[in-house]
Amino acid sequence: MSQNPPSSPPSRLQQALDAHRAGRRGDAEALYLDCIRQEPASRFDAMVCLALLCEQMNRLDEALRLYDLMIQANPGYGRSFSRRSLIMLRRAWGSPPAPGAGTEEAANRIGGRIGGRIGMSGLGEMGRFGNQLLQYAFLRLYAERHSLSAEAPDWMGRDLFDLDDPLPRGPLPVLEETEADLWGMLAGRVPAPADRDLKGYFCGHSAGFAPFRDRFRSLFAPGRNARTALAPAMERLDGPPGGTLVALHLRRGDFGKDQFWIAPADWYLSWLETLWPTLSAPRLYIASDDPETLRSFGKYSPLAAADLGPAIPGAEFLIDHMALRTADRLAISNSTFSFTAAMLNERVPAGGFVRPDRDAQALVPFDPWNAPVLL
Repeated sequence: MSQNPPSSPPSRLQQALDAHRAGRRGDAEALYLDCIRQEPASRFDAMVCLALLCEQMNRLDEALRLYDLMIQANPGYGRSFSRRSLIMLRRAWGSPPAPGAGTEEAANRIGGRIGGRIGMSGLGEMGRFGNQLLQYAFLRLYAERHSLSAEAPDWMGRDLFDLDDPLPRGPLPVLEETEADLWGMLAGRVPAPADRDLKGYFCGHSAGFAPFRDRFRSLFAPGRNARTALAPAMERLDGPPGGTLVALHLRRGDFGKDQFWIAPADWYLSWLETLWPTLSAPRLYIASDDPETLRSFGKYSPLAAADLGPAIPGAEFLIDHMALRTADRLAISNSTFSFTAAMLNERVPAGGFVRPDRDAQALVPFDPWNAPVLL
């Protein structure tokens, strides 16, 4: 008579997760700490879960410390970036608009009855700010195009743009960008199901958003608290009448491999040398996560976020994004952060947007509504 081999005991991380789900918070915390100290392979996952546990116990300073450590270890990880932002924004501004009114607004917008739900549970976890704008825009546009109620998890758009979509009412079957023609569904070329959980980065080609550009832009108008916080910086950024604001995005810190390659500063300097003499009273703004990069542009006396006033706690990136959105000429990096700023910019004339191109070894013109988001 054969016998089944004895099963392996659950890992320490699994034990911690089980305790966490069962509400045994003290046991879960002790097990997460053991993982962090003794199990390198599961250390990062244990930190993620411990930070969420600290939030649930309202130990927000400890959660912030853990999120900061995770951002240092993996700057591109969306959850730690997002949760840190939510804690800090709500400490500064209080609660965002109550969720729920978005269903009524959607019904009024389409002039009819809502025919089902559509969600995006990964919003806030898959990518950072630029990715999240693209993801949320797709969710809302899909919902409005097909008379659905858009359900969004708790994310920073509620705080920054006063968005009030209903929270998820329960799990939905996943519909992945890589496994279905979601862009065809948005455009109406193929049937679009309801009651699905959309999953993807939605940063392939911007042409799919182009028919909805006005609505796209209206989604991301700064909300009441954001406008107040941004006002001093935007006032300092304003130049003399008739002047020209040139803005660059030079992303460095968490870039450097695969599709997240870094373009040399020389490409931007070459572009500026040709452009600068053609402009009226030009001023230069540089958005960058590496202050040392500004030294290469010293002859232009560039402005940066630190020159415009205090940062917005939890949304330190927002001044940079708004400066890129309001520039008169814009050179982006190979990044969703500055690409979405280009999509939201209504001031740059045709031909005034440029981006780095590895084949040309230079900055080249592009149309933010008809181009691949990442090269």
